[in-house]
Amino acid sequence: MPFVTCGTDLDDPLTIACQVGQAVVYSHRSTTGHKGNEDAVGVFDWGDGKLLLAVADGVGGLPGGAAAARRVIETLRNAPAGEHEDPVGYLLDYANDSIRQDQSIGATTLSAVLIQNKRFTSYHAGDSTTLVVGQRGRIKFQSVCHSPVGVAQARGELSERAALFHPQRHLVSNMVGNEAFWVERSACYELATFDTIVIASDGLWDNFFSDEIIEIVRQGPLAQVGRRLARSTRQRMFMAEDNVPSKPDDLSFVLYRRQQARDTSNSIV
Repeated sequence: MPFVTCGTDLDDPLTIACQVGQAVVYSHRSTTGHKGNEDAVGVFDWGDGKLLLAVADGVGGLPGGAAAARRVIETLRNAPAGEHEDPVGYLLDYANDSIRQDQSIGATTLSAVLIQNKRFTSYHAGDSTTLVVGQRGRIKFQSVCHSPVGVAQARGELSERAALFHPQRHLVSNMVGNEAFWVERSACYELATFDTIVIASDGLWDNFFSDEIIEIVRQGPLAQVGRRLARSTRQRMFMAEDNVPSKPDDLSFVLYRRQQARDTSNSIV
């Protein structure tokens, strides 16, 4: 710790032993292979029992998306000096200003979770999403994508199926590096011992129905869950079928549980 990967293709998910619990991270470029990986991932021990998990997805169609994702993840590496009511929000505002002042850098989505004292708070901008599920599959938290389709789905105007196949699903209405940037901060929620946090770029969420993801992640050793999630997503991207979501894209995720690791293969401390 800290752990950062920016634009790197991991062959397999890595297990990270945290001060409390464990994280599993994965990042790989799109199966189409026409460009580099524009995602970045960070797992940071902020001290005082604080753990920060983050995934950034450089916005496609803009130059410098990978650099923007790297900039925001590197900015979150350390807790800010001094007293701040909202330290994550403070750093994200700083990253936004820094990116906007650098003409060589584009923009990025961001989803992050701050964990402390068996509780968590979510932060996000764009369509990188956080999902928290219990061992029995109950959804305890799910962020809403900052996109026209994501908002319409949250309001009940679109079904999940209609949203997944919507022609404008790729449009994003909020991103770090934009003049109109804002960060959505959740309430602080309790995190049970066997709850699973899933933070991922849209390369995950665009390829599955929520129930499919929940069934993969809700139980089993976290390292095995990570391998199964990465493998299943890559397969889904490769093998498009009628009425089944399939969209090749960069894929990055962080999984976390308070439960200590038992499977230590491919692990780092």
